[in-house]
Amino acid sequence: MSLPSLNSLRTFESAARLKSFSLASAELFVSPSAVSHQIRQLESRLGVALFVRLDRQVVLSAAGQRYYPQVKLGIDTLLKASRELTEGAADAMQEIKMSVVPFFATRWLLPKLSGFRKLQPNLQLKVQTSTSASDFNKQEFDLVIRRGIGPWKGMVAKRLCRERLVAVCQPKMYLDIQQVSDILDQPLLFNAKVMSEWREWFVSQQLDFNDPVVSFDFQNTSQILDACIAGTGVALIDPILITEELAQGKLRQIFVESVPSLRDYFIVYPQQFEQQQNVQLFEQWIFKQLALDPLMSDRCG
Repeated sequence: MSLPSLNSLRTFESAARLKSFSLASAELFVSPSAVSHQIRQLESRLGVALFVRLDRQVVLSAAGQRYYPQVKLGIDTLLKASRELTEGAADAMQEIKMSVVPFFATRWLLPKLSGFRKLQPNLQLKVQTSTSASDFNKQEFDLVIRRGIGPWKGMVAKRLCRERLVAVCQPKMYLDIQQVSDILDQPLLFNAKVMSEWREWFVSQQLDFNDPVVSFDFQNTSQILDACIAGTGVALIDPILITEELAQGKLRQIFVESVPSLRDYFIVYPQQFEQQQNVQLFEQWIFKQLALDPLMSDRCG
């Protein structure tokens, strides 16, 4: 049996690590259809399905779970050998590893990374999506982008932008909501880790908030968004991250006013990385992108 192409293996590694074809396409700077094509070619060559395709999501199959660690090891070994071979060369490829909260990565950051690559062609970006704490002592990442309150002990944490929240729902459900208090009669969608957001929102509307009659707890914002579009209930989401759904009429913003969240987006890295050139280059670039974005610029600083 002939070996699969390196391009297909690299595509598989990225899609498996990011758990998304669309995120892999952004990281590899190719179209989502190109990622799907490479994965299908690899599956055809191997004679097994590597992914299980679900609605708006892909997960590794049993075969994919066995295959991924070996592919990742092989690619990491090749990258390490290549870096060592070119070490000291002026044009040597360097790498910056980052972990980013998934929804911010998908909806705002990753679509813009091709611009960074054009500016810094010798700096390879390795992006992983996660909301968990990162152990910098293990040198997993050079920096992370997190949504939170801060501070992060022993870390440099700079606010990227302030978060604002709006209540949104499916258009049919919107017809049943004539005033703010009507939301109390609707199922509420939330993440248990930040259920306080709903309390803060109702306080801002001068309403008492008790435990909702019906509520649904989800693991992440992407799941909340899918449930909201399906008409399961009302969600609190930053409107900047759902501009497409609002424009297409999949969701309706219940009231015009947005309210500030207690949580913002931060770039975080160890103090000893503050003078690292690659970290500085990315930090300068992302702050410039935020300032240039008309929807983000008034939230910066």
